[in-house]
Amino acid sequence: MTTEFQDVDQPRRSLRVVHAANYQMDKDGLAFFNPDQKMHQGLVQAGCYVYPFSINDRARMLSPTGSKIFGRGRANRALIQTCVNVNPDLLVLCHAQTVTRETIIEIRRKVPGIRIAFWYVDPIWEGCNYGHLTDRQDLFDAIFCTTGGRDLKQFCNPGCPAAFIPNPVEAGIERDRAFEDPNPEYDLVFFGRDKYAPDRREFLSKLVAALPEFRMGIFGSLGNPLVFGHAKEHILATSRMALNLSRRDDVELYSSDRIAQLTGNGILTLTAAGGGLEQLYTSDEVVYYSGFDDLVVKLRQLKQNDAERVRIARNGWVKSHTVYSARQVARFIVDLSMRYPEYRQCPWGKHVYWHESDRDASLTRAAA
Repeated sequence: MTTEFQDVDQPRRSLRVVHAANYQMDKDGLAFFNPDQKMHQGLVQAGCYVYPFSINDRARMLSPTGSKIFGRGRANRALIQTCVNVNPDLLVLCHAQTVTRETIIEIRRKVPGIRIAFWYVDPIWEGCNYGHLTDRQDLFDAIFCTTGGRDLKQFCNPGCPAAFIPNPVEAGIERDRAFEDPNPEYDLVFFGRDKYAPDRREFLSKLVAALPEFRMGIFGSLGNPLVFGHAKEHILATSRMALNLSRRDDVELYSSDRIAQLTGNGILTLTAAGGGLEQLYTSDEVVYYSGFDDLVVKLRQLKQNDAERVRIARNGWVKSHTVYSARQVARFIVDLSMRYPEYRQCPWGKHVYWHESDRDASLTRAAA
């Protein structure tokens, strides 16, 4: 909505933020590691006062039946009133599919001068359900996605850049150092569903058959249940290596937040080459493989060479906690949304797309 930048030399007051996201309070802590919780922590660490508005939980609270579906309208009205009462400098939205255009317009009307940012961690490639984003993208001051390239560029609008963000790591959540465990329980783990993903199911089945000597933990696939909360944390802390399987490996910079959970807990992480993650992690920080056979070879080599496994895992852990911390990611979101020029100093700051009509586009546009 605006492209004007504030003078970096002018003193700034502390920012007040409403973070409307999915805090999943109904899970009683099972989802404490979700990205929305990390971003809340990051915004606080970046120096903001953060008022949490848990969209789905608020909808359930306001519904006479306890249903988030029947409580959507009331939750939208509650978000408007929250912004009026808190009077934030910045409204940050995530997992906000049910926040309507009318609500955003009304918030802008009732809170003059507010900036509104939207961040998104789900896939945005063709065939994915992101219509809720395109329907409202003209109303935001900035859009942030964990995908880069042309898939990201489609969301820039006049006055609204589209920017890449890495999956954030929060030290109070990703607090383990699996590389320090001398006797890990698992040689290899994977967390993720194979429902509606036959290729993933076939890949994992072949891997289990190819590595009978591995103590392998598959959670959420091959008929095994997912794990959450501290039970998942324990597995992360006691594993040598883990797979970072995404639905697609050819989308620029994309990974699910799995990569943050794995590297952030000090597990040697293996991910497919070809998606451009090499721009974020070097081959000394995560292990890249080209195809199934290459993966099997590298897994066996790394199991036999524990020193190399520990070295790479430690490097990945350091990178995630120093460069991709929730504080760093939140600071970038704040800086770009508020048009503070420091956003350009961010390691991934070149991955920002501006509409050609914006005055600052020539200085900040990422390479096409």
